[in-house]
Amino acid sequence: MRGTVSGAVCVFGLVGGVGCVEPESATRTPVSERVAIIASERGPHGALLVSIDEHGDRQRELLPRARVVERDTNPAVSPDRRWLVFASSRGRALDDTSLWIVPVDGGAPVALGAGAWIDAHPAWTPDGRAIVFASTRDGAGFDLERGDLAWTPAPHFARVDRLTTGRDHEVTPSVARDGTIAYAAVSDLGDGRVDSRIELRAPDGTITQLTAGPADTTPAISPDGTRVAFARPVLHASDGDVPDAELWTMPLAGGDAVQLVDLPLTDDSGPVWSADGRYIFATSLLRDASGTPVFSSIIYVEVDAHPAVARILEDRAGATARLTPALATANLDAAALAHNPEYLPELARIMAAPMLSAKQRKPPP
Repeated sequence: MRGTVSGAVCVFGLVGGVGCVEPESATRTPVSERVAIIASERGPHGALLVSIDEHGDRQRELLPRARVVERDTNPAVSPDRRWLVFASSRGRALDDTSLWIVPVDGGAPVALGAGAWIDAHPAWTPDGRAIVFASTRDGAGFDLERGDLAWTPAPHFARVDRLTTGRDHEVTPSVARDGTIAYAAVSDLGDGRVDSRIELRAPDGTITQLTAGPADTTPAISPDGTRVAFARPVLHASDGDVPDAELWTMPLAGGDAVQLVDLPLTDDSGPVWSADGRYIFATSLLRDASGTPVFSSIIYVEVDAHPAVARILEDRAGATARLTPALATANLDAAALAHNPEYLPELARIMAAPMLSAKQRKPPP
């Protein structure tokens, strides 16, 4: 099923550069050194973390460029906006990641508890004292772990405690102020099929099921702790009844789920709330007819707007493949966000030129 776990582990398949202009072609001087939004950007060096503004214009690369192809993804900014933790393949095979931490304002990244296992999908606790993440440290599937941070002589995990031990893969955690953790529980059904639902872990360790699935992924708890956003596939007749992941919200206490916006043809996942709960940012993935990813965009929706409209963060230097956004400021420029183009019409415009070019290059039958 297409889109069943989009966003939960889709960062392992970095999207191609169809229709992209490489960021190096940008010549515009950054208007500000303020770090507003951090994203993973696809390029010749793999995927690197960049700072972008509310228009989508790149401000700077956050880390020195690697000499080899590496993958830095899933950035998460600390509650005090001083630190950035992310998953990276640095020093490892491209499909294996460890957690790294670096000051948001720049510096040398430091590995957090690296080992032979895979650590991924980091999320900060609201007090900034620990990071909850998915890990294969038990030698089997992904469990949730909590790493308590110590800061001297350099940032590191002082201790790591396992939070879940189920047979499923527990991934993409989100932590509420009271310590409740929402995450996706992914079951392997065999033959390449999976079942994914949203579960909650209470502060006392009690596990409850929030959604029934079968393909609910990437939950994100709202800043006030009352709602959870997540991805769930929808069948679109206009897309040949092929499911694609859409963004939904529902009460964290349980209840009816409401589709946030309808975006046929793309898989939308990995929601991230703004600090005031006004916006949800996400990764939107466009696939070709065979299901192969061809382009990824960062989109956002004003949650309580009627009608809700998805808009795209698009660099003026050219369409650039980006994914897994993190918000580094509590004060987003709402006026700038309101003037960005609506997503689907702009995506059609972005993709029109390379599709026409490919058609013209295709040899006659």
